[in-house]
Amino acid sequence: MTPERIDELLERALERGVIPAEATAEERAEVQRLLNQAAALKRNASLIEKEASAALPTARARFQRHLAEQRTPSQAPVAPIRSPQRGVFGRWLGGRGMTFAGSAIGVAVLAVFALLVIQPFGGVESASALTIDDYVQVEGVVSATNNGSVTVQSSDLGNLEIALSELTAVSDASGVRQANTLQPGDSILVSGVVTAKREIAASNVAVAPNGGVPTPAAERKIPLLKDFRPVQGIVSLIALSPDGSRARVLLKAATERVLVDIDARSMDEFLAGTSRPLGALVRLGEAPDLPNGVFRLQPVDGPQATPTADAGGKTAPQFQGVRGIVVSRNLNVLMVRTDRGIVPVVIRPNTSIRFGNSGLTPDDIRNGEPVIGYEVAITGNPDPESPRRVLASIIVVIGKPQ
Repeated sequence: MTPERIDELLERALERGVIPAEATAEERAEVQRLLNQAAALKRNASLIEKEASAALPTARARFQRHLAEQRTPSQAPVAPIRSPQRGVFGRWLGGRGMTFAGSAIGVAVLAVFALLVIQPFGGVESASALTIDDYVQVEGVVSATNNGSVTVQSSDLGNLEIALSELTAVSDASGVRQANTLQPGDSILVSGVVTAKREIAASNVAVAPNGGVPTPAAERKIPLLKDFRPVQGIVSLIALSPDGSRARVLLKAATERVLVDIDARSMDEFLAGTSRPLGALVRLGEAPDLPNGVFRLQPVDGPQATPTADAGGKTAPQFQGVRGIVVSRNLNVLMVRTDRGIVPVVIRPNTSIRFGNSGLTPDDIRNGEPVIGYEVAITGNPDPESPRRVLASIIVVIGKPQ
């Protein structure tokens, strides 16, 4: 059995739909294994291609912005063209080489790669609660729907425009639902990316149909904490910069609302420790090794730290949580071993990937370090096409088990 022989048998099997009769038992087993892998790739191709179509314009615009910012009067000499090498996305997913030229899967993976790598070039530092290109999580009550978007009223941020698309994953306690079923009065938890229009392009939405009545809310000017105070309050907004270096929360304390810049590692520990960070009771901490105006986030022990209901006692919308060890991957799908078995987790263009205390850095990933064997904590929604799969909103890489 040689690679050339297997290639020949596989090509004929793909053309005719059956494995050639003259194949030996060993050859038949190998060809069937490859056919099974091909079927899995085809199942993912449609979803990834849709993601690519939606993602490439944003990635291109961010890259052009980065080039404009980096341009100087005297340009450095153009480096000679080098042979293509496997990129960060492929290495992060396990480091196994594949040939994608000319295929829809290849285009899709390049789109996902583009977002994961180009995202760090976006984002403008400001004291705003919503910064362009940031990944955010926020919740509120739907007050209006309008052809692919909903208006959400937040008691802390005022009216928010949430853009929905066919790629937005929506679910409630009963399972998957369609985005066009959202109604005024629904309490929703939204994750997505802030656009140039200051909308939130939603990637994931969790719903709790509480039948609440939205109350008008004006946009608030919320101060940014610069000097440490031992503030304790409820997290009502999370914002993460595309490159993972900056994290911000909105804290709702007894007498004030304040935006706080949080140390990235502290934020990762917080996200890995709770499946529902919004609504969690936390306090601020300081450390001598942190820059001025950056603080640690410390969960307050007790049942309030992982809320399942809002202040009125109603069920709060919640994403699905997954925690386990990455045992394999198939393109943008991680296979995670959990207490309840193997759970497939789909990485999407707007999935926020955090390296936590894993010891990994973006440079490690560029140098080929895979994530297989690492423990991860994930939140997301069930996949409409396969409810066992989870469409990831946030992935925190925790580290290798000791």
